[in-house]
Amino acid sequence: MRAVGLIIAMICATGTLTACGNDRAESYTLYRNSPFDHAMRVHWASFDANDKGSYNMNNCVMAARLLNANVTASAKAEGKERNSLTGFWCEAGPFKEEGPTQTIFPEAFPTDA
Repeated sequence: MRAVGLIIAMICATGTLTACGNDRAESYTLYRNSPFDHAMRVHWASFDANDKGSYNMNNCVMAARLLNANVTASAKAEGKERNSLTGFWCEAGPFKEEGPTQTIFPEAFPTDA
């Protein structure tokens, strides 16, 4: 039994088993700046699912685009102009209080096409 454990450990050490590798998706943080202070980085959500590939990034970007589209739609419904300096964006890694804020906020509602 010890020999089997040793063989599995050796295989994992060489990286030939995908299940043993570190292919976990990188975490992403969804930010929003403040309409009162555009340099402020407000933590909105963390995407840190234990999944593979770009799962966390894709979900974060989808949420940011949807929230930005909603901000635009809400302003339009109220007969106002959207504040172009305020919006949502994603960054890789955990929340960081310091850092740059975005100036471009892509937006899109889901479609059937």
